[in-house]
Amino acid sequence: MELQRLSVKLLAEETNINATEFVPVFHSWIRNKKLKDHLMIDVADYNHVPEGPGTLLVTHEGNYSLASDDGKLSLLYQRKRFQEGTISVRLNTALKAVLNAAEFLEQEAEFKGRLSFERKRFWVISNDRLNLPNTEQAFEQLRPAFAEIVEEFFAHDHFNLSRHGERKEPLSILVESNVLN
Repeated sequence: MELQRLSVKLLAEETNINATEFVPVFHSWIRNKKLKDHLMIDVADYNHVPEGPGTLLVTHEGNYSLASDDGKLSLLYQRKRFQEGTISVRLNTALKAVLNAAEFLEQEAEFKGRLSFERKRFWVISNDRLNLPNTEQAFEQLRPAFAEIVEEFFAHDHFNLSRHGERKEPLSILVESNVLN
């Protein structure tokens, strides 16, 4: 499977942070070269666009965005560049990128004690409807590769993978741990 354009989204726990607060933080990341494995290019504020990307950190490899997702803050990483390896390798790269950014954001002085991202569930979204339509067949084709990475991520095999959305929408997979603590 040649799925390259892949996104991973984390939802924040309850927070009162406005997405515009991330603009100066992302600018400082560029100045300080915070993301060592990404060439950071620019920051854009799209918070005025309804259902838009919110605050966007543009990098050569992928984009990071913080926006309101049904009233809840979300961090989305969208991989843009071709990557060698299996779908498992590509998913692992995107998952690590979003988790790394989430940890950095949680540690920022402006957000300490005000921001934390869920680690028991996340979304994986395909940005390639041509090669991977939102069908049960495509989902089942991805399941083994996703299960391998998710089991490693949660360090257990008690999780659910479920397909969401309509056929005309990008394939979205919700990954949820079944372990309570």
